[in-house]
Amino acid sequence: MEEPQIEVPVADCVDATGKPILLQSLADTLIHSEVLLPHGEDLHMAKVLRRSVDKEGRVIGNANDNPLLNTLMYDVEFPDGNIKKYAANIIAENVLVNCDSEGHYSSQMSCIIDHKSDGSAVKMDRKYILSDNGRESLRQTTVGWSFHIKWKDGTSDWVPLKILKESNPVDIAEYCVARGIEDEPAFAWWIPYTPRKRDVIVSSINSRVRKKSHKYGVEVPSSLKDAIRFDTLAGDSKWSDAHKMEMANVGIAFEILPNGERAPPGWTKASGHLIFDVKMDFTRKARWVKDGHRTPDPKTSTYAGVVSRKSIRIALTYAALHQIDVKCADIKNAYLQAPSSEQHFSYSKSPL
Repeated sequence: MEEPQIEVPVADCVDATGKPILLQSLADTLIHSEVLLPHGEDLHMAKVLRRSVDKEGRVIGNANDNPLLNTLMYDVEFPDGNIKKYAANIIAENVLVNCDSEGHYSSQMSCIIDHKSDGSAVKMDRKYILSDNGRESLRQTTVGWSFHIKWKDGTSDWVPLKILKESNPVDIAEYCVARGIEDEPAFAWWIPYTPRKRDVIVSSINSRVRKKSHKYGVEVPSSLKDAIRFDTLAGDSKWSDAHKMEMANVGIAFEILPNGERAPPGWTKASGHLIFDVKMDFTRKARWVKDGHRTPDPKTSTYAGVVSRKSIRIALTYAALHQIDVKCADIKNAYLQAPSSEQHFSYSKSPL
């Protein structure tokens, strides 16, 4: 039987020497993240709740920027309600191992639970289309169908047919044949040919579906409204702080007109949106980007050249041979300094 958890107020936590830990230092980046951890015989998605404390309310372990020296312990909750203690380096290692190069979890499908179609699915009477030469052919569509998928990490959700047809065509084809829905317009045009190309398809596709809702175990908001909601649920302001920092950085690129003043004649209305991300050190990041797809295509080339990887390697090799110090810098934001022929304006409900 596990010992009951001792809840200690954040402000009352002390370290191993008995010195109180400030509230600001407990704003830990690992807390509230989700990570695949071994539980029983399988991996399960668990959530990091808080730093572990002993019976006297002292935080277990010491924080260090070097992962090898970071000895902090965390309380991690599994879907069945069980809470276990895991070291910080174990959590970070499992996050990186189970994510791809871009930080997204790739879940393997365990089984198909159910299927459904909505009102947008093509009906049987519109199964065929008539070509210009008068020949009938099957309509190629996947609209309106989705499948309830159970993943190997124990979670389940509904996934559109459009995604599963590319990631798991053989599994979907076998399921549809078993359920007797292979004659539906969304399946009839591709399922009969899938078993014949089974070996080719299985060897050429990736059978994992990228789940873009999480990155490095942290749920990523899709809008500012989601970001505020996530901060409210977590009891912190990580996403809000990232948004404020981006608006402060990008704000210098705008000329803010007084209320009621309109843009000069000849200027084109443009819009933008926020993109949220999580960096490898679990730092929350926000980017404001312009909606270029809603503006007219430029008449001149907008290609931005970059230095090739081979050139960088040559330069670093040359520097190493001649014992030259190499310095690097991080450019937070870049703006156009030269006059531009494009003239755009955007409305904002609140100041940047």
